[in-house]
Amino acid sequence: MIGAATGFLAAVVVGAVAGCAMAAEEAAVPVGDAEAWPNGRWNEKLGAPYEAWKPAQEALRELAARGGAADVAFEAETKAVFMVPLAADLTLREALEAAAATCGLKAAWKSGRLTVAKAARPGNWIELVGGKAEPIQVGEARGTLVLPRRRDGDGPLPWVWHAPNGLDPSHSWLVGRLLREGVAVAVVNVGESQGNPAGRATFTAFYETLTNRHGLAKRAVLLPQSRGGLMHYNWAAEHPECVAAIGGIYTVCDLRSYPGMDRAAAAYGMSKDELEAVLTQHNPIDRLAPLVKAGVEVFHVHGDKDGTVPVERNAGELVRRYKALGGKAELLVVPGKGHEVLPEFFRCRELADFLTSRAKAGAHSR
Repeated sequence: MIGAATGFLAAVVVGAVAGCAMAAEEAAVPVGDAEAWPNGRWNEKLGAPYEAWKPAQEALRELAARGGAADVAFEAETKAVFMVPLAADLTLREALEAAAATCGLKAAWKSGRLTVAKAARPGNWIELVGGKAEPIQVGEARGTLVLPRRRDGDGPLPWVWHAPNGLDPSHSWLVGRLLREGVAVAVVNVGESQGNPAGRATFTAFYETLTNRHGLAKRAVLLPQSRGGLMHYNWAAEHPECVAAIGGIYTVCDLRSYPGMDRAAAAYGMSKDELEAVLTQHNPIDRLAPLVKAGVEVFHVHGDKDGTVPVERNAGELVRRYKALGGKAELLVVPGKGHEVLPEFFRCRELADFLTSRAKAGAHSR
């Protein structure tokens, strides 16, 4: 199941995993080898944001050609996909080095040619999109708060709370959009809790830490991705006053659909029969009334070919029930797409606009 991107992205996850330990002040772009880069266009600015979503080798060859390199020698095989937006004010050399770094690679001039090799560790994509990451510890759970470089006024900071457990380069475009609008992004790792009471308790502690100690607004916008829906919707049902809105990406809304009752029961420390007897107390799709009553608006984007989290049993049914209760909810269905890391989901402008506007509104409401 794709809760976060797979392959090389797993090494770049920022949340409660290894990537979280990367210092925020660490340079986002690694310095090349000592051999001087040749004259050419390397010191020219990109001039416009580079927002490709394509195989790493293709993106690097494209940037290399713009800098004047006729060929690129790849010393490391990679199936990585480049997806981190690059700012217009980067030079072509900086852009090339940054693109390589976010894919776990290192670009340098060696033996008279542009060479790409495996890097010791991935670059810090969060700095590239304008953020500063701060580690947040809540008991045994590790989280991350990504702060924008600017703030609008002295009031509470609007924020979007992602679940499940980490951020990775697939989120870079969306995170960058939020940061540029002065919206913070947060995440905490509660493991494979499937929305159980222990995970919800950690969510509460995380929320209280951010709002009481870090100046974040009392009402957050939740961004549940995949199984993150089990965690966020269950927590939100018990704390509707803390939620400004919910915007989801192929979100799990029914324990029976995913992970299924056997695995869910194990996560809840119950037998299957025990969980079924109290399912309405723990199943997001059955706990919508408090959110409707609180006026929480919902927006979901989901593919109609999702075999892992079928849209009809999850976001589709949730939106239907939400509207039946009198709530405001919208579902954007992406034709022909499944449970995949694709720009249709992670560069969805409708979702980005929804998250931004509701986070700002939530920061100014009580």
